[in-house]
Amino acid sequence: MNPELNPNIGSDTKPESGYRWVAVALVSMAILLNYLDRVNISVAMPTLMKELHLSASQLGVLSSAFFWSYTLMMVPAGAFLNKYGPKWAMFTALFGWGGVTMLTGAVTTFWNFMAVRIALGLTEAPGFPASARVVSVWTPLRERTFATSCFDSAARVGSAFAPPLVAYIILSWGWRMSFVITGALALLYSFVWIALYKEPDEHPKVTKSELAYIRQNEVVDSSGKVVSKPIGMFKLFTYRRVLQVCVAYGMYLYVWTVFSTWMPTYLVKVRHLDTKTMGWYAMIPYLVAVICELFGGQFFDNWYRRGASNSTLRRTGMGIGLIGTALFIYLTMGASSPQMAIFWISCFMGIFAFGASNVWAIPGDIAPYGQAGGVGGAYNFIGNFGSLLAPMVTGFFIDSHYGFNGAFAVCVVISVIAGLLFIFNSYERLEPKASDL
Repeated sequence: MNPELNPNIGSDTKPESGYRWVAVALVSMAILLNYLDRVNISVAMPTLMKELHLSASQLGVLSSAFFWSYTLMMVPAGAFLNKYGPKWAMFTALFGWGGVTMLTGAVTTFWNFMAVRIALGLTEAPGFPASARVVSVWTPLRERTFATSCFDSAARVGSAFAPPLVAYIILSWGWRMSFVITGALALLYSFVWIALYKEPDEHPKVTKSELAYIRQNEVVDSSGKVVSKPIGMFKLFTYRRVLQVCVAYGMYLYVWTVFSTWMPTYLVKVRHLDTKTMGWYAMIPYLVAVICELFGGQFFDNWYRRGASNSTLRRTGMGIGLIGTALFIYLTMGASSPQMAIFWISCFMGIFAFGASNVWAIPGDIAPYGQAGGVGGAYNFIGNFGSLLAPMVTGFFIDSHYGFNGAFAVCVVISVIAGLLFIFNSYERLEPKASDL
């Protein structure tokens, strides 16, 4: 029997079980903790500047140090995921970054702080590629944008709860305990992950009808296995579609990283809020982002069910998100009060997140079956050069006479260019070149 398309393609019939959403919930919680442990430094920055006598430029370097190792680990992480799958990759990552975050509470100098930030980047690297890999094999295309928006919006949830939680811990027990407590949460969750996660065809709670529903867009052979046409990890970089989307993603991450790293400091230094008030104010834009991203996931999945192609969804979502981002960051620069600054930042994060419901569906869209981890690794490898540069460039602007508005102006320009790169690209599944077969 020749390989054929799953006969359930396009079916609206719901399967007997729904365990795929448990898998989505598991990766979403991992990403929430990933971001909680990543951005806690941004909340602690005003305190660190005083207690460790660090300048804005030094804090920018410390924030970027995370992305040096995080970026370099993306290709190895993607290759590991392609070979061994997400179960052990995510466990190792959770256990590792939890332990490193706890160690951050013991730092005393700029240089040992840099060492733990580099170690944190190494251990957190598999998080997003592994999540994209899980969603790509656990959900059909008709549900994939929303499923992706769940774990991607979990990053916003982590960012939303970090400011009030970390601010409370700092005020109660000091900045060191903020790292110990948030790191312990990830370490404990690593054991939950390893106990519960399995692949869909290995999980005893997944019924035959759900497995067929999950695979409705795939080609299967006579034994029921999904047919895949793999592309070598390093050969992915020879495909224009991959390179263009990676560069666009790098610009997207540049903008996101500027605000996730520097917004608390901006609210304290420029808008003159105290630590407690800043914690609550900084939470608002992220909560708006969570709501808008989940709404975006539903919106784009419904549009797909009505006949829109993957390329139409991704071009429209990412284009609207990034062009809108440029407008609202520009308006933030001229805000007349802390309340108006938060309003415009919330508008920016809302439209940014609405479009971003598509951003981590892209590796699953264009990757050969089972290779979303590899494409996600390439995506994050090139993309995170934007995150690597953002804290340092912003720190230098802050220390200069241009200040925060100069840093925000750079974000406006980058957002427009990124939006155009996403708009003028294709998001259909890659077919290997003849030389790659």
